[in-house]
Amino acid sequence: MKYNTKRREEILSFLRENKDRAYSAEEIMEAVLTDGSGESTAYRMLKELVEEGCVRKISDTATRRRTYQYIGESCHCHLHLKCKGCGRLVHLDEEISEKLCSLIRSAGGFDIDAGEMLFGRCDACGGGV
Repeated sequence: MKYNTKRREEILSFLRENKDRAYSAEEIMEAVLTDGSGESTAYRMLKELVEEGCVRKISDTATRRRTYQYIGESCHCHLHLKCKGCGRLVHLDEEISEKLCSLIRSAGGFDIDAGEMLFGRCDACGGGV
């Protein structure tokens, strides 16, 4: 059962205000749990927010690190680019996302789900070199 608690709203508000970056559960708790209490509640709230679809859990298979990012309702319709260096997230325009998905579909017979993330490096991290 979903409860609209103060802790839940604090976590959601933090992620919403910082939606261009993904944070580990520890980083979220450090920012939100100023008194150091409620870790189990914070983990439960993150799990619920992921299940509801307004927060995305990102798992890095190389480091086994999990991060969380606010995606709201609009992020299900376009692709995302995520820098493996600095963690910056770029929300691609829906039209660009559709074109890219169409090109990949015609070139390789492969469908990419809307809302998914493509990983690489931004220019600041050496991606354009």
